[in-house]
Amino acid sequence: QAAKSVPLRRIWQTAEKAHAICGKPTAALFTDMLRCAKRYGAGPTDYMMFEFYDLSDDERATYLTRVRSAAFVKRVNNRTDAAIFNDKNAFFEKFRPLMGREALNLFKADAEQFKAFMADKDAVIVKPIDGDCGSGIEKLYKKDFADLEAMWAYMKQPEKRFGICEEVIRQHPQAAALHPDSINCIRVATFVKDGEPLVIYAACKAGTGGMAFDNMGRGGITMRFDLDTGKIAGQGHDEELKKYDRHPTTGIELKGYQMPMHEEVKALALKAALMYPEFHYVGWDICMTEKGPAIIEGNDYPGTDLCQLAPHYPEKQGLWPYYKKILNLKK
Repeated sequence: QAAKSVPLRRIWQTAEKAHAICGKPTAALFTDMLRCAKRYGAGPTDYMMFEFYDLSDDERATYLTRVRSAAFVKRVNNRTDAAIFNDKNAFFEKFRPLMGREALNLFKADAEQFKAFMADKDAVIVKPIDGDCGSGIEKLYKKDFADLEAMWAYMKQPEKRFGICEEVIRQHPQAAALHPDSINCIRVATFVKDGEPLVIYAACKAGTGGMAFDNMGRGGITMRFDLDTGKIAGQGHDEELKKYDRHPTTGIELKGYQMPMHEEVKALALKAALMYPEFHYVGWDICMTEKGPAIIEGNDYPGTDLCQLAPHYPEKQGLWPYYKKILNLKK
C-alpha cells in the first residue's frame, strides 16, 4: 500500500538522501525501500524518520509505520466521532473544565460580548475554524488597534476564517524557560481499553527561533519525554531530522531537563480520555500554566513520528508490539 501511493521518483530521491547519510549504494537503498514498503508499510518518510537504513529486519518489524498507524486508527476510532476534534468551539465546550482559560465563540458572539471579554485582557489568541500545525493562528494585542471596534472588525474578516478567541496562556516559568516565545506542550497519547484509560506514549514539544508554536511543521522540535519523572529523556529533533543536544535558541541542555507538574499532566490526560471514551485513541497536547496543566487541543489522529523518531529511541525498538498487545493482535 505504501509503495503504490508514492511515486518511484520520490523513492529514488529519498534513497539518495539516505545514501548521503549512511554511504550505502543508492540503488540498494531504493530496492530496500520498496521491500520495506511492502513488508512493513513503511513509506519514504518512515524510512528516513526511523532510520530504517541502519536497522535489521527484526528491528524494523517493531515500528508503527504510517500504513500500520492508519489501520490502527481506523480499527479503534469511529471517524464520525472525530468531528469534535476538528471544531475548535465544540472541542472547547466539551472539555471546558480542563482547558484552563476563557474562550469566545466568534460565530455566536457580537461586538459587545467581545468588548466585555477583552475588559481585563491585553492580548488574545485567535484561531481559524480549520487548519492544523498552528496554521492561521494569530496573537492580537489590544494596543495595536485604534480601539476594540477596529480589533473586532479585523477578527471578523471572512478571509481570516477565525472561529474562536482565547485568553492568552501564562506558562509555568519552568516550562516557559525552554523557549519563552512558544507554549511548550507535552503530547500524551491515551487509549481507552475496556473502560480504562492507558497512556500510550508521551513526547515534549517546544518552539524555536522566537516562533509562537511548538509544532515541528512550524519550526518546533520534539523530544522523548519520561512522564514518570517529568524529564526530557533525549535529543531534540526538527522536521528536517536535524538533532539537537541543546535547545537551538535558549541553549538549554535537553536531556534531563525537568518539566513541571508531570503527575498532574498525566492525570489530566487520563481524565480527558474518560470524558470522551467512545473515541478510544487521542493525542492530547497539554501545557503547564501558572495555575496547573491545561489542554491545548486533542488530536484525533495522533502522529507516530513524535514517539518513534530515531534519536528518541536509541534501543531501536518501535511501538508496534505495544499497539498489537492493546488490540490482542497476533501478527
